[in-house]
Amino acid sequence: MSEKAVQHTLNIFKQVHRNLPPLVDVKLREEMKAKIEELVDTGKVTLEELEDIMIFYGKKVWPFVQAFEDIYHVYHEKLSEKIFLAKASKSIIGKYNTIKETGVNFFDIFSGTLHHFFSHEERMELLDLLISLKRDIRQHATQAVLTHEKTNYEEKIDKYGQMVQDINKVIEDLHKFANEEKDNNLALDVLDKARTIEYSLAFLGPKINYPEILDLLDYYKGKKEEKKMRRIV
Repeated sequence: MSEKAVQHTLNIFKQVHRNLPPLVDVKLREEMKAKIEELVDTGKVTLEELEDIMIFYGKKVWPFVQAFEDIYHVYHEKLSEKIFLAKASKSIIGKYNTIKETGVNFFDIFSGTLHHFFSHEERMELLDLLISLKRDIRQHATQAVLTHEKTNYEEKIDKYGQMVQDINKVIEDLHKFANEEKDNNLALDVLDKARTIEYSLAFLGPKINYPEILDLLDYYKGKKEEKKMRRIV
């Protein structure tokens, strides 16, 4: 596997560690930091080995990240426009107010679809505003989960922690199913799906569809039965 793929994946690992939300255990933070430093210093890791390391740590921090994202999005919706208007230049505020009268959503401003309304200099300002906005919202959310939102945050962590336990059970069941399956193509399909779920927990894949994951074993059992019936017919 190419060094470029390993470096890209390692950069994601660094970003995950850098953006760990509050209440993640200090020892776990330090352990992740030490592991990253070890990987950087030695440079001797395959892509699969690195993914396995990230999956191991991802399962531990995923509940915290998801819980924090929930609260971050609440503050993003609540405060973004207010902060934007406090920081934006008069020319951008004027154009924004004009566009807003047409029914445009505030967040459409940053989507790129409305860039033709702004000059090159204003688009650069919008980019800086977006970066600043995300940083400010994260600070508000961080302060909130350490104070008046702490109980809510901890409840969400527990909820997502239970989800990880449930997902781990599904992954174990999928591996057992695949190991007992005689149809090699079906077994490989099941193992590939299990790996994809682990990628999600390691922030290397698409977001998790929790209800779909819980139904996976029944889905593959049904698929096996369907193949069996086709052979009989």
